[in-house]
Amino acid sequence: MEFIKKWAWLGAVGFGIVLVASGLFMVREARLAHNDVRDALAAERIITPEDAEIPLAPVDSAAEAKAQADIIQTHALRTTEGKTYSELARDDPRRGTYLQAVTLRTALMESYLAFKVADLVQGIGIIVVLLGASHVVLGAYLGLVTAPARERQVAARAAMENA
Repeated sequence: MEFIKKWAWLGAVGFGIVLVASGLFMVREARLAHNDVRDALAAERIITPEDAEIPLAPVDSAAEAKAQADIIQTHALRTTEGKTYSELARDDPRRGTYLQAVTLRTALMESYLAFKVADLVQGIGIIVVLLGASHVVLGAYLGLVTAPARERQVAARAAMENA
C-alpha cells in the first residue's frame, strides 16, 4: 500500500500524457479532414450565383456549400413550380432536372456535414487535450508537492516521538 501512495501520481501523469496525445491526434485529423473537404470543393470551382445567400463566392467552406445547396433547391423548385421529384408526373421532362438538382444538393450538404463533423472532432480534441493537461498538472502536484510534504511531516512526527 505504501508503494501505491508513493507512486500513484505517476499513473495520473501518464494518463494525462495519453489524453494530451490523443487530443492532439484528434485535432490534427480534424484539420486534415477539413482541409481535404475544402480542397475537394475548391477543385470543382463552384461560384455561388448572385441570388444566393452568399453571392458570387467560391464554394470552399461550410457556409458557401450550404448557400449553394439552398439556392439549387430554390432554383429547382422554381423550375418545377414548387413540386418535388415525387410530385412530378413520371413523364414530366422537369423530373430529370429536379433529380440533378437533388444530387448536387446532396453532395453539397455532405460537404457541409463533413465540415461540421470535423469542427466537432476538433473541439472534442481540444477538450481532451485540456483534460489531459489537467491530469498531468494534478498528478505532478500530488507527486512532487504533496507527497514530499507528507513525508516530511511523517519524519517530523517520528523525530518528535523519538525525542
